[in-house]
Amino acid sequence: MSENNKPRYPLQQILVEDLFSSNKLVVLLLIGILVSAMGTIWITHKTRQLISENGMLILQRQALENEYRNLQVQEATEGDSTRVESIAISTLKMKVVSSEQEVEIRE
Repeated sequence: MSENNKPRYPLQQILVEDLFSSNKLVVLLLIGILVSAMGTIWITHKTRQLISENGMLILQRQALENEYRNLQVQEATEGDSTRVESIAISTLKMKVVSSEQEVEIRE
């Protein structure tokens, strides 16, 4: 036979058959490693997503706390009797009623 007519061995088929017939433990370990690697990648991805979401929620909470504090200050300011009295006197031109001018109505 000439050099070109040598019988060719199906090397790929031989390797696959050898791998699955005599090296089953190696194949199982390889599959286990791949599953473990994919699990690690997935867990890392989810962890990063949750950390990002946590950061956004912290910012929202801080904004809400600031708004709540501002509303408390506004409520305290608007409920102050001296402020109400000053607005009544300056804007509405009201005057404080003396005890002689007071009229009590009873039903």
